[in-house]
Amino acid sequence: MQFSKKYLKLIIFVLTTIVFGAISLLSRIVLVNNYNGYDFIFFKIDYIKNYGAAFSLFHTHTSLLIAVSGLILVLTIYYIFDNIKRFTNCDILFSSLLCAGIVCNLAERIVDGFVSDYICIKHIAFPIFNVSDIYICIGAFALICNILFNNDNEQKK
Repeated sequence: MQFSKKYLKLIIFVLTTIVFGAISLLSRIVLVNNYNGYDFIFFKIDYIKNYGAAFSLFHTHTSLLIAVSGLILVLTIYYIFDNIKRFTNCDILFSSLLCAGIVCNLAERIVDGFVSDYICIKHIAFPIFNVSDIYICIGAFALICNILFNNDNEQKK
């Protein structure tokens, strides 16, 4: 049985998304349960329940945040599935990061009613965040760059 490149890339995308999601959820469990209050060199673990979005915005609108996150996830997956043929391995990796971050935060918000934030950067004023937030920032930045700057290859054809 031979898969086309598109289906092989989709399988890799799904598997890496699952792996990144598992890493995010396991890091939350390990860090919050075993290291809450622990002070590392550049950051500390300081568990909080974030009922809002970034910077606790919309903290009284959980249903809205769930709907918006779900919509963003659906649109992102649609874009990925529609364009995966031309994705490089790096594009697949970054897209997996983005989707894993969205799925993990969305799942926490649906199940718990909040997102667990626990990484606090020391020596600078910055909001507490989690591994899924890191995934979302890296993945979104890379996906936006892909959308904005990947037209060079199509113009050469």
